[in-house]
Amino acid sequence: MGSVAQLRAAVTMIMALALYSPAQGEEADLDRFRATIDAFVGQLGASSNGVIRWAGSDPYEIRREGDTLIGVITNSRLLFRDKQLGHLIVDRIEIRQIGQREDGKLIELALSLPKSATLSDADGTETKIELNDAKASALIEADSGRGRDTTLNIASTRVEQPKTGAWVSVGPASMASKLVADANGGWTGPVEFEVNDIQYFVPQGPLGGSIHRIAFNGTSAGPKLDELDKLRETVELLQNDDSRSPEARAAALIEKLPTLSDPFSTIRGKLTLGGLIIRDVSGGALLSLAEAESTTELAGLDTGTASIRFSVRHDGLDMAPSVVDKIKVPYRVVVDLGIADLSTRAISKVLQAAATMAAENSASEDQNQVRRLQATQEIFEAVAALNPTFQIYDISVDTQEVGIDLTAEAKGSPLTPKGYTAAGDLTVRGFDAIPKLSPGIPFVEYLPVLKQLGVEEKAPDGTPRLGFHVASAPSKWITINGNDVSEWFDGSEVHKDRPRLLKPSDPPLQGEDVKNVQRALARVKIAVDQGGVYNPATAAAVARFQKQNGMNVNGVVDAAVRRELGVVEGAP
Repeated sequence: MGSVAQLRAAVTMIMALALYSPAQGEEADLDRFRATIDAFVGQLGASSNGVIRWAGSDPYEIRREGDTLIGVITNSRLLFRDKQLGHLIVDRIEIRQIGQREDGKLIELALSLPKSATLSDADGTETKIELNDAKASALIEADSGRGRDTTLNIASTRVEQPKTGAWVSVGPASMASKLVADANGGWTGPVEFEVNDIQYFVPQGPLGGSIHRIAFNGTSAGPKLDELDKLRETVELLQNDDSRSPEARAAALIEKLPTLSDPFSTIRGKLTLGGLIIRDVSGGALLSLAEAESTTELAGLDTGTASIRFSVRHDGLDMAPSVVDKIKVPYRVVVDLGIADLSTRAISKVLQAAATMAAENSASEDQNQVRRLQATQEIFEAVAALNPTFQIYDISVDTQEVGIDLTAEAKGSPLTPKGYTAAGDLTVRGFDAIPKLSPGIPFVEYLPVLKQLGVEEKAPDGTPRLGFHVASAPSKWITINGNDVSEWFDGSEVHKDRPRLLKPSDPPLQGEDVKNVQRALARVKIAVDQGGVYNPATAAAVARFQKQNGMNVNGVVDAAVRRELGVVEGAP
């Protein structure tokens, strides 16, 4: 009997295991999937740099369909860092776990995004968002919920604000980002984003229009993936720490400034916009732009010297005469700047000092003042040690009648003049039309003198240009085509025992000493007004006299010019 009982018990146990273990295993899988979703949505704040964060939803619906785990989130609520934006309510998101990699360390998810969402502003204004065929996929870390490979595709979107009548519609949109581990422990992180066929209308203008395409392409890279993970974990903890105020979290983040760049070697990003049109209520074009582009690049962050390059450019800008005079429209602009040979050690010291200044502590105000003064001194010392190379790769502006093109380079720091040099080349098309662009152009009174300094050139198409080679060094702080013009910027007071310098100014200088110079110019056959006002025409006449006599050309009457003109001045 005992054997029969034992056999019956064994059979019963086997049947129980057969019946209940799959169910228990399935329940465990569902619980793990629920935890994965929690981690995934919990990363929203960190992945958006704190701009938006998860604030809850209805209870998840978690189920299995064959080998696929499915989670449905309804009525999710998102909060924005900017409280004026209020909150966003999303009707339904479906998340499917479709696979695993690396022994379950990475989980593949497919998401069906909501067809509608509602953004409620702080003042109660609602914005309706409609999505058509919006899908996403993500490869996430099972333990942290951080994304490794994310894609988003939306067939079309419409955003409408019923209260104001404003709306935006967007055609196809896509986004992709990755974090790729290298075999040597490093990493790269490419990011791509593109939206097409944007139409919009803002009744407050009333303005409407379209944008053919907006795209972003960027990448970052670093030598140590584990250092990046530590940085992300630190930032996530700070952003998700609701026990501290936003100001306290920001201060804590500033304290981490000296180490924020440690995981990176390069950071690059390029934003492109094409086919912008802004129309008035009648449909007439107020502004159109063929294309615009902005690029930023940081390199060498993991070496002894780093570099930064930033450029913005646009081409094909046109504006209606009701907006601005046609001759003032800069239809083409390029600004391409860079800084190289930046000591990363000196930068680290600047960041450490900045973190010290911003750090919160319980010391007395006097002690904090001393601490801030010391940190300020450390910043100046570190900046003086940077010894960078400043590069103007290109600054170009073209209007109908005027065009400028500048390239330049400066080595060293003006804070430590030893070894500091700078030089650049400027060419100008339509020099005489410059005053038409704006009456408030800086140093407009010097334009007649600059024309005397310029060297006549011709562009490849045969059109005339004026060329200027500008240089700066401690002995001669500003020279133009070899002529020292430092006196233009001399703000020293008049000496009571010597005649004053006569130079262009606003308002212009007047007096008997000006008349004496004008008479002397007339004696040497240089026509000039005799009104006793040192206006731009008089300064240009002085510059012509200086050029004819082999003198330094700057349009300024000093002792040497008076001597050459034969003008004898007593003390003013």
